[in-house]
Amino acid sequence: MNFIKKAGSIAAVLAITAAGSFAYAAPATYVSLDVNPSIEYAVNTFGRVLSVKAVNDDGEVITTELDVKNVNISKAVKVTIDKLREGGYITDDEDAGIVITISAKNDEKAEELAEELEEETKEYVEEIGETAEVEAEAVGKERVEEARTLGVTPGKLNLVQKLVKSTEGIEGAEEIDMEEWLDKSVKEINKAIKENRKQLKEAAKEVEDAVEEDEENVKTADEDEIENVIEDETQEAKIKNNNGNEKNKANNLKNNKNDDVEDIEDEETEEAEAKENEDESEAAPSNKTNNSSSNKKEKNN
Repeated sequence: MNFIKKAGSIAAVLAITAAGSFAYAAPATYVSLDVNPSIEYAVNTFGRVLSVKAVNDDGEVITTELDVKNVNISKAVKVTIDKLREGGYITDDEDAGIVITISAKNDEKAEELAEELEEETKEYVEEIGETAEVEAEAVGKERVEEARTLGVTPGKLNLVQKLVKSTEGIEGAEEIDMEEWLDKSVKEINKAIKENRKQLKEAAKEVEDAVEEDEENVKTADEDEIENVIEDETQEAKIKNNNGNEKNKANNLKNNKNDDVEDIEDEETEEAEAKENEDESEAAPSNKTNNSSSNKKEKNN
């Protein structure tokens, strides 16, 4: 019984050890790094590098001198960057770039590792005084298989597809030859993407300026129309005011004429009254004589 118990314990330990050894030795994640050399790391569940392989000819130059087995992937990337600098692949250039992609069975872990590697690699690039733009992202299994079919890393494939997308909306843009651009460096692809985006921005600015000019013309036309309306209204008001003044003048003339007529009538009335008074004065002595004669007659009688 004791032997059976001991044997069981040993078997359990061996099983655990075997499981641990298998977990350590089995790739759980694949990480690719692109500058122009393209390199792929096989990483176990503990984040340790199991193997490194070159994806293109320039990658072969780097991997032959790269010893990062059993090293943490974050440290392995930094060591690789040092080798790339020594080989002149990373220079102080505004278009320089480092593209990292992560694929894993667990998408959540792939996203977490992408964020971790991007942050740590950016800090290291800044620390060593380089200006290379660092971008890390998680990719799915389908993208990995598509990239392997084309003989490139998922990161390089993603970058060239971004280049294709950057030409959309550019009038007369040349069609992107995928095979040709997949052989180019990250720096060259980045430069082409930036130029395309610049053209799109300039084209958008031209459209914006044209729209603003049209709006300004419409605004000016509206202002001119409003000004014309105001002028017309002002002119109408002036005409109306002039008509009112003319009417007032006519009324004044009419009133003056009526006053003149009244004055004439008053003068004529005065003249008539004066004449009547004069006639009455002339008739008065005759009446007096007649009265005297009548008195005499009465007396004689």
